[in-house]
Amino acid sequence: MLLVVYLYLSALLLFVYHRRHSIIDAFHHRDLWEGYRRTMAAFWGGHGWIWHGYEVVGMQNIPDTGPALIIYYHGAFPIDIYYLVAHIYMEKGRVMRNVMDNFAFKIPGLASLFRFWGSFPGPRSKVVDHLNEGEIVSIAPGGVREALFSENYSLVWQSRQGFAKAAIDAKVPIIPVFTENCRQAFDFIGTGKKIFRMLYERTRWPLMPMYGGFPVKMRTYIGAPIPYDPTLTPYELVSKVRKVLEHMIRTHQTPNKSVVMAIIDRFRQKQNYNSAMFNNQKNANESSNALHNGTKLSDSNTPTFIENHGDSSHSTHCCRIDNKSL
Repeated sequence: MLLVVYLYLSALLLFVYHRRHSIIDAFHHRDLWEGYRRTMAAFWGGHGWIWHGYEVVGMQNIPDTGPALIIYYHGAFPIDIYYLVAHIYMEKGRVMRNVMDNFAFKIPGLASLFRFWGSFPGPRSKVVDHLNEGEIVSIAPGGVREALFSENYSLVWQSRQGFAKAAIDAKVPIIPVFTENCRQAFDFIGTGKKIFRMLYERTRWPLMPMYGGFPVKMRTYIGAPIPYDPTLTPYELVSKVRKVLEHMIRTHQTPNKSVVMAIIDRFRQKQNYNSAMFNNQKNANESSNALHNGTKLSDSNTPTFIENHGDSSHSTHCCRIDNKSL
């Protein structure tokens, strides 16, 4: 057992070593906080690479500059979002500010870490302020309820429209995000859900017992931005984003997949997607509008993925971590 720990620790340190130049550069310029941030991003990126074979598909959809609102599905334990924060920082040099539940800032010793990485508990006015300042903000509309009570990757948004109102107020695009197998990595025990639901509604604390930490394959898909549309009401925008995200879940997540099969995914030769998540921006927008309007998607406007047939020049934005990308 100790030998296995030693091997994985060696692999993690090797990953950080490959990132040494940016880390040393920050400390060389006596920017200690920046050096710490780059070091932690490298460690989190390394952990995802080693334990989950973590990849990001569609990094080019994250803007290099300017504001954007990321809307994502909330897994039982959002370790995929920690990995995504690290990858966006390593690849784009940008901090993704995550809106978190108030209870997270009451966990001893972790509140300062969350705040250091830009996380905050709201309210919506603060989300708009950060977006107006040109920052990237991420929200899981389902929040803790989705983490606790989602079944087979169902969205638990209820009637929430706050994120849509924030996007409209700030006039920013919305970027949908989903991570494959995030509920195979961690999940909650299903027994006694009604009792735990009652306890959560009364206390706002996630008291359900969790299990997991399994080394399943995890792949985060970043969808094409849904542009700001002044003609949409918050309700219409919520419906549009929901349908796009549900389409992503249906496309990339096998229903009722077992933990064993999610682990086997790491050893399968799966399609190697290139950096363009959708065929082109036009088709992505057309499919989003079709979903919103309730029309049936045709083959020409359904979001499609482009295979990479071995030409490495077409995969520069796919953030799969291997020796070549280091």
